[in-house]
Amino acid sequence: MRLLVALLLVAALPAAAAGQSGAASSGTTPPDVIFDWAFVRRGPTGAPVRVEFAERVAVARGDLFKIHIQPAGKGTFVYLFLHDAEEHLELLFPDRFEAFQEPGYAGTPFFIPPGEDWFALDGSSGTERFYLVASSQRLRDLERLSTDLRAAAPAAIPAARQRVLDEIAALRREHSKLAVAAEKPVAIAGGTRGISDTVEKMGTRIEAVRFYTRTFRLEH
Repeated sequence: MRLLVALLLVAALPAAAAGQSGAASSGTTPPDVIFDWAFVRRGPTGAPVRVEFAERVAVARGDLFKIHIQPAGKGTFVYLFLHDAEEHLELLFPDRFEAFQEPGYAGTPFFIPPGEDWFALDGSSGTERFYLVASSQRLRDLERLSTDLRAAAPAAIPAARQRVLDEIAALRREHSKLAVAAEKPVAIAGGTRGISDTVEKMGTRIEAVRFYTRTFRLEH
């Protein structure tokens, strides 16, 4: 499955989620991985609703989606991958790793896709996996392997893709004993000026120590 950017489009499906690890804030160790995030669906009525991955979600044909990510500080590095039903692996965020060093990175709301666009799922059946990873340090090995995948020749893509997946799995194992991170609704004052503001208001604040990861699944 490739993400299809559109205002009207195709198919979709039942959804489910799983797999979270991260060190929650404690009295002695303040969180250093802090960011807001939202996965929002727009159905036939046009009203956006937050996708709650804590339970199985019924997704209807014609539903559209939008993702919001907003790092709260310079010391939070967020990565989002899509591993689709056709085995394509794509880094959705950031669009380039240089963004981590730019003054506007911390505190800036990012949207996938940007602007007023939404994405839909194509007609392929199977499971779409979104890997959300965040760290208080840049994950240089993951960045290097992701860059290699983007540059790989067609014949080399399967091996390059597997190396990225293996690195994500290794990071998850490395941090598997950490406590579950704190997650709470984002409080944003003021009115809504457009669809980006609406999506942002549906965000969840993630707070963890050193590392956070979670896998979200859409099944169809």
